[in-house]
Amino acid sequence: MTNKKKAVIAISAVLAFIILAVCITVPCLYENGLLGDIHPMKKAKDGQVRVACVGDSLTYGLGVEHWTKNNYPARLGGMLGGGYCVNNFGYSGRTASPEGDRPYIAEKLYKDSLSFAPEIVVIMLGSNDSKDGNWKGKDKYIEDYVNIINSYLALDSVREVYIMTPSPVWTVKGKEPYGISPEVISDQIVPAVEEIAERLNLKLIDLYSIFEDKPHLFKDGAHPNAEGAGMIASAVYDAITA
Repeated sequence: MTNKKKAVIAISAVLAFIILAVCITVPCLYENGLLGDIHPMKKAKDGQVRVACVGDSLTYGLGVEHWTKNNYPARLGGMLGGGYCVNNFGYSGRTASPEGDRPYIAEKLYKDSLSFAPEIVVIMLGSNDSKDGNWKGKDKYIEDYVNIINSYLALDSVREVYIMTPSPVWTVKGKEPYGISPEVISDQIVPAVEEIAERLNLKLIDLYSIFEDKPHLFKDGAHPNAEGAGMIASAVYDAITA
């Protein structure tokens, strides 16, 4: 066998290994919510109630095992049944603030959530606003969040908007996970979300209280596992069907 043929065989073997690795790894990343820009949107069938789940990585399902079926909007859709079309418009790392490092309203996904013409909107934003450089104070957060909420309330299709407090965050080995501040969330963002709900007469889903004594569900200190995602889905289901 010539050296040229040996080289071709060796290169082919390497390429085959790379292709195999990609074929194995990409679905694994996708299934666990680690490919942050993948959001297949379902088209509502005639007669289905359209539900838009808007938010950051907690809505998206970052780190949730078997993401495609265990992120909270997917679980919620299963609970509500065939009369509802639930879409996941969560985008990891996004902020309510338009001045944050990754504003939610700057994303195409936000525009998609509006064009979906939802009848029910469930919103959870704030964890990433707590980061250094993003946090501009409680009053500014309220102003920015209200502007987002009003953009949904302005839709003719919308009949109900629910807002959720962020879940608690725990330090991991003495460090704030992803730069998210547990103190800003507990002391400023949660009270701000409660104030917004009262001001706009919105139904509030208090995830902070639900998870306050359940740090074991947050392996990285910030994102719930599949069990936690199921608990979020149950809380939203209870609110919608109350």
